[in-house]
Amino acid sequence: MISTKEFQFCLPGLNLSLEIVANTEDLITDPEDDDQIPYWAELWPAARGLAQYIWESVDFRGATVLELGAGLGLPGLVAVLKGGKVTLTDYQPEALKFAARSASRNNIQGVDFVLADWRDFPIITRFDWIIGSDVLYNPKRVPFVAQIIERNLAPQGQLLFAHPGRKVAYDFLRELARLKRMKEKQDIIPVATDHPHFPFYEIDIHHLIC
Repeated sequence: MISTKEFQFCLPGLNLSLEIVANTEDLITDPEDDDQIPYWAELWPAARGLAQYIWESVDFRGATVLELGAGLGLPGLVAVLKGGKVTLTDYQPEALKFAARSASRNNIQGVDFVLADWRDFPIITRFDWIIGSDVLYNPKRVPFVAQIIERNLAPQGQLLFAHPGRKVAYDFLRELARLKRMKEKQDIIPVATDHPHFPFYEIDIHHLIC
């Protein structure tokens, strides 16, 4: 049984009640196995920054949206509220269960939840948007993200990625924009947290347009 707590995500005109894991460390069974580390259970600053950017700056009305590595699902749920037809994906079943419960408690409907490993991605549909928060952190996993973008982004699609200043993310997105001749908009979203040692982050937002 996973111990949970409520988290209130609040912005002007938006108040979401999320069910999140009370203590992520309780879920760690093998710290040497990257697949078993419960990254999904943390509400990362990049997810908060991307959710804020979406709420303030993006109109998804009528658009299909694929969220990679959704975890607790905050950006994807906000994308629904901005009019998107959203598919949340994660390779951990518990992540999708938590995201679904948060959707239910906020009366957010019409979201698809798909269990999906990037290494054997089951979705073949193309989407108007592909989004992700801090999913470009491991150089070994980046090629799988590139494959998904190649197969699942619509011809005139858009990408939206957020990260806390990771070089691997910068390098990948810069090269992707060059190869695909995509226009790129960048922004920085400040995010405050209750972490005693890391109370403030600057989250980099990359918006790439075909």
